[in-house]
Amino acid sequence: MSFFLDASTIEAIRAGQFSFAYAPHPLLALVLFLALPVVVWLLYRRTTRPLSRRWKALLITLRSLVALVLLFMLLRPVITTWQVNPQETYLAVLVDDSQSMEIPDLPGQQRRLDAVTEELYAENGVLAPLSERYQVRTFGFNTQLRRISAADDLSATGNASRLDLALRQVREQLGGLPLSAVVLISDGADNAEADPLTSAREFAADQVPIFTVGVGQTQIPRDIGITEVSAATTILDNTVFDVQVSLAQQGFAGRSVRLRIMDGETEVASRTALLGPDGSSRRYELELSPERREPILYELQVDELDDEIILQNNRYQFLVDNSERPPLDILYVDGHPRNEFKFIRRAAEGDESLRLASYLQTGPGRFYRQGINTPTELSDGFPDTAEELYQYDAVIMGDIGREFFTDEQLTLLQDFVAERGGGLLVAGMLDDAFVDTVLGDILPVTPVRSEVLPSFLQGGIQRGSHATGELFTPRLTSAGEFSPLLRLDSDDAVNRRLWGEMPALQGIYVTGRPKPGASVLLEHPSLQYQNQTVPLLATQRYGSGRSMALTTASTWRWQMLMPYEDESHQRIWRQSLRWLAQDALERVTINFDRPFYNQGDPVNVSATVLDAEYQPDNNASLYIQRTDPLGDVSDSSMDWDIDEDGVYRSQFTADAEGIYRILVDVASAAGTGIETEKQAAFVVTPSLREYNNAGLDSGMLGRIAETSGGRYYTLPQIGQLVDDIQHAPGAYSREVQEDLWDKPFLLGLLIALMSLDWAARRYRGLS
Repeated sequence: MSFFLDASTIEAIRAGQFSFAYAPHPLLALVLFLALPVVVWLLYRRTTRPLSRRWKALLITLRSLVALVLLFMLLRPVITTWQVNPQETYLAVLVDDSQSMEIPDLPGQQRRLDAVTEELYAENGVLAPLSERYQVRTFGFNTQLRRISAADDLSATGNASRLDLALRQVREQLGGLPLSAVVLISDGADNAEADPLTSAREFAADQVPIFTVGVGQTQIPRDIGITEVSAATTILDNTVFDVQVSLAQQGFAGRSVRLRIMDGETEVASRTALLGPDGSSRRYELELSPERREPILYELQVDELDDEIILQNNRYQFLVDNSERPPLDILYVDGHPRNEFKFIRRAAEGDESLRLASYLQTGPGRFYRQGINTPTELSDGFPDTAEELYQYDAVIMGDIGREFFTDEQLTLLQDFVAERGGGLLVAGMLDDAFVDTVLGDILPVTPVRSEVLPSFLQGGIQRGSHATGELFTPRLTSAGEFSPLLRLDSDDAVNRRLWGEMPALQGIYVTGRPKPGASVLLEHPSLQYQNQTVPLLATQRYGSGRSMALTTASTWRWQMLMPYEDESHQRIWRQSLRWLAQDALERVTINFDRPFYNQGDPVNVSATVLDAEYQPDNNASLYIQRTDPLGDVSDSSMDWDIDEDGVYRSQFTADAEGIYRILVDVASAAGTGIETEKQAAFVVTPSLREYNNAGLDSGMLGRIAETSGGRYYTLPQIGQLVDDIQHAPGAYSREVQEDLWDKPFLLGLLIALMSLDWAARRYRGLS
């Protein structure tokens, strides 16, 4: 047919809409087209010479086709298309210039961006024919949109793909010009929060179609990627903590890789990880202990495997702030000198992150203070005002009677845990008189009076010959086995073995059932009450704070009956005291809106300021000083957030990769002696968001095109896009009708059919 049709007519037929200029009602036209073969068949019912069925069918078909072609031409067929006048309108071409475009997942390990630039700028590229009809404006986009003029202007260095932003900005820049269409070339991996379909609908309302071109494979065939790293951002001195790593992989099922945590050039932790099935993600743990007191930037590395396509997501940086900070303040009160008190104090004194201030009754009306900061601290006994008590982060109660506290002090203690966010530990036997007080509400176990217990459970830690006073080896529960409070080794098997080697304890105070939200970490191996094993160590959240109950007074045996160099007792108590105190509210806290940032990201910093009674302070003046990785210092004020009491905010842009240090200076208008400075740190790391889930998102690109009235193409189909744009309806297109009835191909077809009909009739001797 191309012999009779020119290229423009062929494209018009393919891209246009077909109709008849002289068409009657569609139903009548259908009847006419169906009636003609019937009429011809009736005429051939009788012939001058006898014919076989095959010959009769051939002659009926040829004569019917001749009649149908004549009817087709008489109805005047036309093709309706849309065209623009050359060089009167604009065309925007948007090219993704983010880091994912450097992925070499195309045939021959070609980078996505290289394949795109070949299709655009090569000698036979599509920009040349598009420029003949349109005034083409070419843009590159990642986190921003910018004009480009050559392939060298594209570098695939942007750390985000923001499709919606690119569409909005090109609409703003070319909104006053006659824009015919937009070509969007991308892998479709949008990682911004805005929905690009919103912009696509706006283009559709303006009758500007978006033609999208997808680049890359829908699934990366061979890749291992770090998808998440979870670690404590702020830790205390000598803390050992777990780093949890999530790895996703495709194409390496069942293979083993080595995970390493590097501090600069030094490897500080490592382990071998067995990869799961293709397309799956698995979590792995490594144990880490910082070795210097400052913010430390660690890098997690995954060994590269053969033929792995994306290597950038095999590395991940994370920050652990091990800066020196004031020790956690813990108040210990006890009714008499005990071995338990002595060894708890010894464990705390060996940890610079803890300060244990103690108030110990040594006799009637006689008390002994240790670990105090000032001569007046605890001089009047247990604090009876919020300002005095709230200077501590946790409180430990030993074997002490109810008469030691007033009702107001117990209520203050409840507020200390629930509102201040402090921790409370009751270690040993609880006086029956506390059962019906607020203290019973705070504890993770339900205290009961001794007289309601069965006789064999009465007496508790005070009777060594009783069943509750016998030697026993505590049993780790499933929660306790994995609790950070009781970890003696990062390896689960080693941790269980070490606990099995711990000396037996002696004496346990029997309580009621653990409360619904409590976690029992240690329990008695045999004693039961109310058909439930007697808990030895239990914890729970209470309001903003935490509470813990230890129902024995013999953990000192873990030190006295173990070798001198063994530090299990110290480690358990230090971990427990930190857990108890470290979440207590501070007068000034600094928060960031993200755990880490990438270069160019906005950083939102908020500071929460509390007064002496730990109520929001809206009358403070705050200034923030930031030191960037290059050592440059800048200052600005922080503005009070009118919608949140005690919250002040500041925003700036992270311009460089590395560790930023923040210093917030606070001056309270109330003059309550508020802490004047608070330090924090955050990290700006190389971005991984362009390399995880980096397969072609053809669905997103297809929806953008469909919503706007355009079409979606793969990169090899981009040549077809050039012709389709010319005939796409738009705001600046004009409707063009092209007749088909007088085309040479129809005349040639009619002559050919009539000649065949004449030749067949002559061959059979028909008139």
